[in-house]
Amino acid sequence: MRFLRWIFIAVFLFVGFAAAGLMLLPKERIAKVASAEMSKALGREVLISGDIGLSVWPVLGVKTGPVQIAGPEWDAAPLLKAEALSIGVGAAAALKREIEIRRVELVSPEINLITAKDGRVSWAFGESTEAAGATEGSTGVTPFSLARATVTGGTVLIDDRRAGTREKLTGLDVALSMPKLAGPATLKLSGLRGGAALSLEGTVGNARDLIAGKLTPVTARFEAAGGSARFEGRMSQALEAEGQMSLSTSSTSTFMQSLGLGAAELPRGMGQAIDMTGQVTFSGGEIVNLRGMTLKLDQNTLTGDADIRLGGAKPQITAKLAAGALDFASLAAEGGSGGGESSAGWSKTTIDASGLAAVNAEVSLAVQSLDAGMIKLGASSLGVSLDNSRLVLKLPKATGYGGQISGEFVVNNRGGLSVGGNLNILQADVKSLLVDLMGVERLSGKGDGFVKFLGSGRNLDAIMNSLSGNGGLAMAGGTISGLDLNGLMGTGNGTKGTTVFDKLGASFDIKAGVLSNDNLNMTLPRIAATGKGVVGLGAQTINYVFTPVALKASSGKDLAFPVKIYGPWSNPKIIPDLSAAIDLNFKEKKEEVKQKANDAIKKKVEQELGVTVGEGQSVEDAVKQGVEDKLKKELFKIFE
Repeated sequence: MRFLRWIFIAVFLFVGFAAAGLMLLPKERIAKVASAEMSKALGREVLISGDIGLSVWPVLGVKTGPVQIAGPEWDAAPLLKAEALSIGVGAAAALKREIEIRRVELVSPEINLITAKDGRVSWAFGESTEAAGATEGSTGVTPFSLARATVTGGTVLIDDRRAGTREKLTGLDVALSMPKLAGPATLKLSGLRGGAALSLEGTVGNARDLIAGKLTPVTARFEAAGGSARFEGRMSQALEAEGQMSLSTSSTSTFMQSLGLGAAELPRGMGQAIDMTGQVTFSGGEIVNLRGMTLKLDQNTLTGDADIRLGGAKPQITAKLAAGALDFASLAAEGGSGGGESSAGWSKTTIDASGLAAVNAEVSLAVQSLDAGMIKLGASSLGVSLDNSRLVLKLPKATGYGGQISGEFVVNNRGGLSVGGNLNILQADVKSLLVDLMGVERLSGKGDGFVKFLGSGRNLDAIMNSLSGNGGLAMAGGTISGLDLNGLMGTGNGTKGTTVFDKLGASFDIKAGVLSNDNLNMTLPRIAATGKGVVGLGAQTINYVFTPVALKASSGKDLAFPVKIYGPWSNPKIIPDLSAAIDLNFKEKKEEVKQKANDAIKKKVEQELGVTVGEGQSVEDAVKQGVEDKLKKELFKIFE
């Protein structure tokens, strides 16, 4: 019992001395010393003003009025100003009339983070101390500790004068723990940007090194609506960094909007959702180097290296990437040609190409295969250039449809969406190519070709109906399904079966979505064929006359048998043109029969009407003249 009594007396005396020390503690000295110590630590003038009151709970210390931390020497704007500052101190130190800062709380601060045009930043501390001649190996920062520092209801203005941008964060809440200056520190931050929530959690290996501008171990995680990012490596207060980085978005559009980068809607396969990992180096405040990167854009995976420059009006990306099978089929809006002969027509769904404005880029890309919706490539080396909403896909060495493809394909969204291209194709599978481009699957074989085209519009239907350009096709053998020329020439019925030809060549022009051709030439054993007509690329229709000629037929003469092909691509009608066949093959006989008929009519008219048909006069004119003569005779009888 005596032992417990002594313990009770000791506690009582400690509480009594603590209360006495609190009453004797000079409030002004606390504020003055705290201001001086913070000024030394930060290398900036710290002013504490207004009434100063003592607090006992939840911490022992003082609560000040307004507080301000000066900005850098090159700018007059304060780095920070707040309505109030609460400072907590250690109780044991207070009994000794000493001050040990243990806790700081800022109320409704306004923070200005300024990047000058020359790249200097307003939050780089310690300049004055270092300028005074800190010795090598010294940080120039007076040791201090903060068990906990908090910010409530803050506002942050991010003024990047080099990029010409201003951002504002509101509702900022911050919690910082730094038990020792030369030790680890943790930070938790949350706030709102344009109503979207942002949060950051980080751990610093050595707070003193970070404040002094040295690279120090850092682990950080950032979250915003639509995605998150994580970094583990080394970082300085100037945000120079090196380490492993990962980025994950469930909605890239929402994530970009949260960061103030716009809400660009990307096509599927180009990053509606992103997963990226890689070794990152960030230097100079604007250069990001990614090495050993793995980038997943929806269902597509790419690997390689990339450099990103952030200093201009928009990010500039330079990259060298490789990929397996890339699927960009969504670039051709759903409901196009239908893949196979479809009567649905081209899609009228609006194509959103606003994502082309997000960045500028120069990318070299090696792929095993690429599906771009209306065209497919095999193993290829590609160049991608994106400049101010104009995307150019260069094909210096590409394969596709079993052949070689070269040229370029352009998507331009600078003043409204347009697409164009200049493509050369060598020994490609014509059927597969036409199925993808037009949904036409009747022509088969290997061929060479070229096409130049340009179209514009808000959807695929408008683009196809506005196409202009020209091109050509040459094939050294192939087949046409649904048309049997041998049967046509033999029996007059060739609407079923298949034609096997030896050679085919044609050139064409395109205007307002209509392809026109008048020089198709095709050869078969003992048959030569020509063709001319139009193909409605926009309307998906055809109106074409195909004229096969049987060379030295059974009559010993060439026999032509024109065929009309007209109607929709999905189900065109193929009808032999008998009238044209007669005109072509029996012209002399037709004239002979016609002359005999005219002679017979003349003779009959002379017999029945007594009218003589003169030389070079038609029967109709002769009859008319005869009637007039009879009327005249009857008229003159009146005067007799």
